Amino acid sequence: MFHLLRFLGSRFPVDLLFPAQDGAEDVSALFKDVSVDVIPVPLQGSSVFDRFCRFDPYPKDRAVAAVVRDRVATGAYAAIHVDTLAMMPYVPPDTALPVVLDLRAHDSTSEVRRLRDGQEAKGRSTHLIRRFKRSLLDRWCWPMTHCVTVASEEERVRCERAHPGQRVLVVPNGVDCQRIRPKSDQTMSTPILLFMGHMGVEHNIDAAVCLATEVFPAIRRDFPKAELRVVGRNADARVSRLAGQGIVVTGAVPDRRVHLREATIYVAPYLSGSGSHGHLLEAMAAGLPIITTSQGIEGMKVQAGRDVLVADQPADIIDSIQTLLASQSDRERFAQAARHMAEIWYDWNRCLWPLESLYHPLLGPTRTVSEATAVAC
Repeated sequence: MFHLLRFLGSRFPVDLLFPAQDGAEDVSALFKDVSVDVIPVPLQGSSVFDRFCRFDPYPKDRAVAAVVRDRVATGAYAAIHVDTLAMMPYVPPDTALPVVLDLRAHDSTSEVRRLRDGQEAKGRSTHLIRRFKRSLLDRWCWPMTHCVTVASEEERVRCERAHPGQRVLVVPNGVDCQRIRPKSDQTMSTPILLFMGHMGVEHNIDAAVCLATEVFPAIRRDFPKAELRVVGRNADARVSRLAGQGIVVTGAVPDRRVHLREATIYVAPYLSGSGSHGHLLEAMAAGLPIITTSQGIEGMKVQAGRDVLVADQPADIIDSIQTLLASQSDRERFAQAARHMAEIWYDWNRCLWPLESLYHPLLGPTRTVSEATAVAC
């Protein structure tokens, strides 16, 4: 969202409305050089009736909804950009403004898989109810918008098939290749395998558990000093329990670039999820040799065997890791290929250009750019 807002703010005035909780840091400084007005809205919280009697699967804070409604009613806006489906309930149902729904960060992991793969029993009924509500929303109450943005061609096809008539635009996820610089060399002292992500999200939990329990023990036997780093915030209990025997679970870190610089190989055995995985793109920009699955590169421009190594079974992942650890020249070749692909296809300056053609007709024809404003929820 940060890079998207900076891209839009460099071209059009943008008001960013977001739910601000106590202690939320001031983000205005992040946009001081672009036309983004940051408007935090204190949460009011939901009532008992809202929590237990509402049908909508997504919670809706009354204070935030009131602010959005009042600001849209001023007539100052030319479009509404909604970050995730969960924010759609805040869009006034009677608005005539074009609405752009951003699904690029949407997690496609099914609720059935979440329940099957280890959710606590006490939370099963909640997940089943949520799944039922979301399936009804998706089938009968899908919000037809001016446009939906997704991260890959595969997601575009799925969305258009599920919702005929819906305009869908591919806006790939990206990476800041200026901020993340490639490693200077691929010399290895202690082998360090790295996996990064939000460790409370199911597809990252699955990947971390697979890597730690089915892959790393074999690597540790051949390379006794090898280390596996699982880096990311909000670690689920299943991830936290993996720590030990050469496995480090860091939790949130102030700067992921430190771990990218120290890593030998980036390994991401994704079994589910959709879109271009942002942390995998960071590893590409950092010039790390990458091993992932077919799911991990779905919708990406990379070619298996040329830019990254693709292995879908634990045994094949182990073989790929051992191959790279045994050959500095192979590590250098895949590292250079990954960085090259990040630069030519996934730098944010390139990825976000489709939004220019999307918003210019909406904000340009009826008023000047300086007068037109897109509100981001």
